[in-house]
Amino acid sequence: MYGGNDKSLAEIAAEVKKTVIGQDEAVDWLCTFADAACARSRIIHEQGIDALSLPNVGSALIVGPTASGKSHLLKTFAKASGLLFQQIDASSMSAAGYIGDSFGKQWVRACAALDENPDRNILIFVDEVDKLFAQTHTSREGTAIYDLLKPLEGGILEGSDDSRNGTPYALDCDRCIFVMAGAFTGIEDIIASRIGISRSTIGFSSASENAPSENDLSEDGLRERVSLEDVETWGMPREMAGRLSTVRFLAALNEEALREIVRRNKQNEYARMLPAGARFSIDTAAEDVLVENALEAHYGARSINQQINDVFFGALWRALATTHPVASVTLTARNGELDFDIEQGEPSEIPEPAPQRSEQERLSASAAYGLLSKTHNYLMSHNGTIKLDPHASLGESDVEYAAALLEHSSSIEIDKHGLRASNDYTLAEIVLLNSLLSLLRDWFSAKDRTPKGLRTLLSLADCTCKVKSPLDVMFYQIESGARYTPDTDENGEETGSWSWQPSNFVRTGDGVRPADTGGLEPSQDRALGYYTEFRGFPLQAQQKAVNSLAFRLL
Repeated sequence: MYGGNDKSLAEIAAEVKKTVIGQDEAVDWLCTFADAACARSRIIHEQGIDALSLPNVGSALIVGPTASGKSHLLKTFAKASGLLFQQIDASSMSAAGYIGDSFGKQWVRACAALDENPDRNILIFVDEVDKLFAQTHTSREGTAIYDLLKPLEGGILEGSDDSRNGTPYALDCDRCIFVMAGAFTGIEDIIASRIGISRSTIGFSSASENAPSENDLSEDGLRERVSLEDVETWGMPREMAGRLSTVRFLAALNEEALREIVRRNKQNEYARMLPAGARFSIDTAAEDVLVENALEAHYGARSINQQINDVFFGALWRALATTHPVASVTLTARNGELDFDIEQGEPSEIPEPAPQRSEQERLSASAAYGLLSKTHNYLMSHNGTIKLDPHASLGESDVEYAAALLEHSSSIEIDKHGLRASNDYTLAEIVLLNSLLSLLRDWFSAKDRTPKGLRTLLSLADCTCKVKSPLDVMFYQIESGARYTPDTDENGEETGSWSWQPSNFVRTGDGVRPADTGGLEPSQDRALGYYTEFRGFPLQAQQKAVNSLAFRLL
């Protein structure tokens, strides 16, 4: 694998299958496909072979329903294999009024990661690509589809992004593995028509040997037979379908897989949020409710996360703040609703250590390194001097403001080789700063977009509290579309009880309301994406970042 390690295919597949449940065939396929693509890249770069004389291996399409585990599969594989990883939400590239994203900007970020890691390839995951095709039915030239088409040709892709200064890039596409994915709603009817199967059982006798089986007629049964011809008929441009190496179907998670996810993954994940040594378990009653609701909602593991979060980071989290010490917590169900039991006492076991990201993984993380690269490019293009006063104005550009704050930082080194952070908390600080700037610009009114508004948001980022910080709660409104508010009577007087209500947040650029969409994913909102990465840093690094940024803003 061209990813800086010497693991075998079997070792990588086994590691991925530990946390990717119910998709063993897909894991084996992805490992094999990516290894072949990396082998092709090695031949091109190490042996000097002309790419045109080699098979076209390096781009794939996954057809699968929402919550079938596409993102989790690819992220887990990239980490196990040593490949760099970058996720792109294709639907945002053509959404009217969407702020701050384009394929050009994504290629700048990919170049930055590859330049920093010359011995590694990058897996670029383009999610919801079907929505991009569905929105464009006329000329492809000059559209976002065309911007995505060119990298699939291989070779060096040169251009610049659409920022005010037009950051240039030269992306070596032969070091990129492109995996696109989408639900392609309705494609099963196209498949049935191609293979001559009627989805109606009218005219078939149950005894007829020619009658299609129940699986043949099912959505998953038909989608298993998907081809590039079907995808093109659905709406993918022919020139793009012709450049794809392969197309793969990914089935929705079944009941057995969902139960295994609850037992194997969720108990460990949530246990790490408890006081050190406290046990966390999910009993049979809770497991039944979680799986039944997930199957009914057709949101797979995402539904399980949402259900647990509503209890864990709601009533349970508040109870933990006043319960000391905690020996164990059990998620259970009463009358068909999730509930919990807390056992007080000293923790009786040493917790399993949580996996830690290495310094190299942090530096090459998409948001962190991309922001460093943007800041560096801005400083270099202005000879290291920024005229903007960060205490008086936020300026016109988030990168400009970040550069103005950080240009004199002793923790950042600037030279001809680029910009680097000397320790963890500087990366965390830059990610936090850009998260807050994005939050101000995208979710607040113009009158709040001032240094004072930025300092106000920062004051809400208390990383030492036992429950969610006020800033966590604010971002939770974007992520879930809900807020926890006091109940009132018909006279507007508070009753003393609290309940979850739809959030009133509205994204200023495109009018998106999380309350209407069921919340946003980190890939769908830049502020949430940056903040999610910030919360991935160790708690001590987060607190140092908050303190350091507060000092800069004084």
